[in-house]
Amino acid sequence: MLRPFISSRTLHGLDAGLAQNIGRATARRALADCELPADALDNPRLYISQLDELLFLNRIAGMAGTDNLLFALGPYASVGNYGPFGDYVTSAPTFGAALRVTRDLMTYHASLDRISLGQTGQGFRFTYHAAVRNAPGYSHYATLALAVVLSIATPYIGNRHRRMVALNFPKPREAAGYEAFFGCDVRFDQPELRLVFDPEAEFARRIVPATGDLTLADVARDAFGSAPQTLVETVRALVRASLADDPGIERVAHQLDMSARTLRRRLEDQGTSFRDLARAVRVDMARELILFSGLDLTEIAQRAGYSHVSHLGRAFRQVTGMTPSTVRAAQTGR
Repeated sequence: MLRPFISSRTLHGLDAGLAQNIGRATARRALADCELPADALDNPRLYISQLDELLFLNRIAGMAGTDNLLFALGPYASVGNYGPFGDYVTSAPTFGAALRVTRDLMTYHASLDRISLGQTGQGFRFTYHAAVRNAPGYSHYATLALAVVLSIATPYIGNRHRRMVALNFPKPREAAGYEAFFGCDVRFDQPELRLVFDPEAEFARRIVPATGDLTLADVARDAFGSAPQTLVETVRALVRASLADDPGIERVAHQLDMSARTLRRRLEDQGTSFRDLARAVRVDMARELILFSGLDLTEIAQRAGYSHVSHLGRAFRQVTGMTPSTVRAAQTGR
């Protein structure tokens, strides 16, 4: 694995908070400075570099004048902003079941981050294992991640049953605000990032009705598959995140800290090429839009990175053996 990736929904969900604290225009300039996609705040269906996301959070913290973004963005860090992923998680019948669903869906959230759960002498334990623990900006990421977990808890236990928060980074000079935010004991310099609830919290049932009737297939389709784990998947993710900018092999190779020649050779070793991968990504994007968006083919061609609908049609036939019009007609039954 070349580098960890994470869903752009983690930034998309913070967009309103960023607008409130530093302004959308400033936030978008910070995206560019950190080599993140220009639409990472608008499009929740990309996979982006997790390390670049942490650099972005660090930069935003400096702009907002805060030691930890928890205090500026914590109220906006909610699974309710995560689309089908969040709706599917919070449709589980109990809080424990919701966290187990979250654990099992991590492949649609991040490449390497993992969750573990269990009952201990302290209570019902949630532990978040982040691949980027030692990276600059981790303290922002860690606390916002726990804020999202508490938003999962809200439909089941509200603000009750919280026992302790363990943060695996050094205690800051001003620590009082953490306990005020989390509403329980907070400990720093801990070996793991953890939330501990009363034992009965695991079995608490929903106190507000579930919304929607989603399936795992809905989550997978919304995420365009799981987070990248291989070089080929990584290249596909980087191409898809930059379709509007017509990404070439030089740009993607730079993002992977290698030369275009090295990337080309490594892809050849995997039995593919950058050109074939980029074309497949564009066609996959177009097929998704044809099936589910209702946009006309000219708009779909532009969103998939083609200057003309005829160019989309040619690539579509090469990859699928069908034309875009044929796929749409089959979808509509006409």
